[in-house]
Amino acid sequence: MILDSILLENFGVYGGLHEVDLSPTTDKAIVLIGGMNGGGKTTLLDALQLVLYGPRAKVSNRGRMAYRDFLAECIHRGANPTEGARITLRFRRIIQGEVSRFEITRSWIKGDKGVEERVNVARNGYPDDNYTENWDEVIEAYLPVSISNLFFFDGEQIKELAEGDNAAAILGTAIRSLLGLDLVDRLESDLRVFERKKRQERLDPESALELAVVKVELAQLDIQWEQLSFDIGRAVNDAGRLAKELRINEDEFRNEGGEWFLKRKDLEAHLARLKQSKNAEESRLRELAAGVLPLSLINGLLGEVETQARKETAIRHNRILVEAIEERDSHVISLLESKKTEPNVLEHVKAFLLDDRFQRQQDSDKPLILDGADDLASHVLHLRSKILPDVTNQARNLITSIRSLDEAIARAEADLIRVPEEDVIARRMKLLSESREAHVAKLAQLDSLKARQEALKRHREEVIKRMDRLGDRDIDATIAEDSRLRILKHSAKVRDTLTKFRTRVVERHVARMENLVLESFLVLLRKTDLVQGIKIDPKSFNVTLLDYRGFPLPFDRLSAGERQLFATAMLWGLARASGRPVPTVIDTPLGRLDSSHRRHLVERYFPFASHQVILLSTDEEIVGSYFSLLEPSIARNYLIQHDEKLGQSSVHQGYFNSHEATR
Repeated sequence: MILDSILLENFGVYGGLHEVDLSPTTDKAIVLIGGMNGGGKTTLLDALQLVLYGPRAKVSNRGRMAYRDFLAECIHRGANPTEGARITLRFRRIIQGEVSRFEITRSWIKGDKGVEERVNVARNGYPDDNYTENWDEVIEAYLPVSISNLFFFDGEQIKELAEGDNAAAILGTAIRSLLGLDLVDRLESDLRVFERKKRQERLDPESALELAVVKVELAQLDIQWEQLSFDIGRAVNDAGRLAKELRINEDEFRNEGGEWFLKRKDLEAHLARLKQSKNAEESRLRELAAGVLPLSLINGLLGEVETQARKETAIRHNRILVEAIEERDSHVISLLESKKTEPNVLEHVKAFLLDDRFQRQQDSDKPLILDGADDLASHVLHLRSKILPDVTNQARNLITSIRSLDEAIARAEADLIRVPEEDVIARRMKLLSESREAHVAKLAQLDSLKARQEALKRHREEVIKRMDRLGDRDIDATIAEDSRLRILKHSAKVRDTLTKFRTRVVERHVARMENLVLESFLVLLRKTDLVQGIKIDPKSFNVTLLDYRGFPLPFDRLSAGERQLFATAMLWGLARASGRPVPTVIDTPLGRLDSSHRRHLVERYFPFASHQVILLSTDEEIVGSYFSLLEPSIARNYLIQHDEKLGQSSVHQGYFNSHEATR
């Protein structure tokens, strides 16, 4: 099946006539349609299902509303109700080896007698009365409405399947429909009704009266059940609407700087700590500057001081030595004279000693500039070689730290500038708080309604058991050979056989479904070693994940994004198991998946989900790098534009502007 085009006339937000070409090309399967929230993407998905299934279509926002009332609500508000609305879908499929082209038109008007609907089907360009009269049977035989949600779904359905408590029920419904077991379920239900009537044929008056009372009680419970189902459906719709409003308010709150406002105190405290650290580092630097650190600026002069100090120490030593040498020389001359040394030798010794004293006297006469202690040179040396390098290194580290703190302070002050004023964000905070409280309250109401429904279900089952016991009373003892008993016994055997048949059929096919779902999940999953197997219980349809050791893997081990990928894999695997070549249509396909999981869907699912894939995306989903990754597989792209003044939307070729598509 290939969807060629859809035509909308005065349907929902689409005022006037709009036609969208949906056909893929030979090598490109994807048709990408962009639109803002509330612009008409979901309306387009509703139109596809409504034109195919009519009153049985699984459309949004219908709830428990009567079908004709729903059709009346779907007529564009700016259109004349007497002109009504119209949806035309053109598609092709292969029948007995040949391509047949179909055009189905579903139109309705609102007149004096209420809403009047018409359905017309044309095949290969000619009206076909047989297809028109039996369209519900035709489409049910080809694509039953019970499995349509395997091919037409939105991000909310994925989220519900991934997080809801009714995943097993959804999976069971899909598997039973795929295997045709819904017919078996209806047959079993009909047999139970038949048996109940047979049991009531020979009841005594007392039992008959008791049975009548039980039937009245059961009828009242059915009324309560129907009302509860209606209330739950309405609560589910309200919860979905409130969830969307909450997301919109969260996005607007974030866009207006709400998250920065909530972090304002932390930012201020962080800035204060940074400034305190900077003051402490500057204080330490000032302490160093008040000490010997400035001497590092005159290291060369300190070297000269060290040299001069050593010279002056030598001068002081020479002064002391000159006095001692003069006395020594006098004793030496006297000793030589007493020994009657030769005059020539004596004169040479006197001359040598006189010259030595003269040289030493000249050195000792040099001025003392520093006039420091003898250990001054060693102190200056220690200052230059040890103290000043350590202090300089400390100062350098402190300066580096202060510069880093300055940069951090600048960033923190820039972040604080982004914090909006309280009077600016107060209204948005109030809206967000009210939206969150309304959503939580609605969820609590929904839980309460479901709890009441569960209690009512148990009560109803007890009443049915009482009714069955009344029908069984004395049957075996009073009419052992009666044909009625034989019928009841055979009916019970048939029901038992149907139960075994149902289980065997599921067991026979469930392994293939497990493999297809697992294969689809491994294609999408980022952690390829996380899951090695999937088991589906053929009776309860509960799904169990198996790790690499074959042990059960709790679902809470999966992240929220991985659970949504698994839900997508279930739909993908079951759609493949159906063997039906049907297009896949997905509204808001990426939802709140993180970037890595979004990339896996874009790369590994969308191009291969089916031979034709229609994606309805917001401006925050398939944009930027995701659009670039998907572009080689895109056959056509459109943009839904909504005119607030006219209150209507229109579809145009193209996609979001380049600056929006590269964010």
